[in-house]
Amino acid sequence: MSKKGTLLEISPEEMKKLRALKIKKSELHHHSADELQQWLFVSKQRAKELYALSEFQSVPSVGIRFASDLIGMGYYSMNELKKKDGAKLTDQYEQQQGVWVDSCVEDQFRLVVHYANHADSKLNWWNFTPERKAFRAEKGYPANRPTKPWYKLPHYHTAKHINASREDTQKDLHKKLKRTVSFMSNHQHDKVTIAQLADLASLSQYHYIRCFKSAYEVTPLQYLTRLRLKNASLLLKRTTTPVGNIVPQCGFEDESAFIRLFKKEFKMTPLTYRKEFGKKK
Repeated sequence: MSKKGTLLEISPEEMKKLRALKIKKSELHHHSADELQQWLFVSKQRAKELYALSEFQSVPSVGIRFASDLIGMGYYSMNELKKKDGAKLTDQYEQQQGVWVDSCVEDQFRLVVHYANHADSKLNWWNFTPERKAFRAEKGYPANRPTKPWYKLPHYHTAKHINASREDTQKDLHKKLKRTVSFMSNHQHDKVTIAQLADLASLSQYHYIRCFKSAYEVTPLQYLTRLRLKNASLLLKRTTTPVGNIVPQCGFEDESAFIRLFKKEFKMTPLTYRKEFGKKK
């Protein structure tokens, strides 16, 4: 959640300028905010946001929403997080939002502080779960912690994101999308097509994709891919199953494509991931 619950995405016009400059959006933080301001003809504030979006998302397992959240709290670089404390950042964030948040958010705060001080680390947010649990078991939460849960905030009601003029239409479309999400969760090992999902939702393929993306911020196939990659990561951590066998088990057809997608999501290859986080012999 940023201050207004919106994502600070790169605009199509900004992407056009980046392509002309031959700069990848994931490499924006390789340049200074002053350079970005000059090259992209944007305000100083916007240049800082673009730099921060890129740098924060360079941390494994940090996505655009959490990057936007950090910016919403007034942070624009990893360097600004070096002397921070993950637990205190969580408390500050909850007070700012007026809600208590899922525990994995605190794990992400701990993660970015860790990376601010150890840039060559390969940890993910879930590696900080034991540390967070131990800390909260001993210290607890502040007495003034908000009582309202994060999922009751308006921008987390996915039905409200669907572009429809009537509330009953929004709710109907949301039910249809939920049906396809459940189907993907239960059939992530199988071949799933947009045609199948759209038919299940009783929508045209174009309308289904547009509604799904407005509600979940990713396309249906991107959502499915993330489910599959998460399952693959669990198999790599908990079993000794060869990568070649994990590929079809998780619904992927091509091993090289799987490795490419896994590396993009986790910032390391499947074998490196297993070496770092898998069962120790």
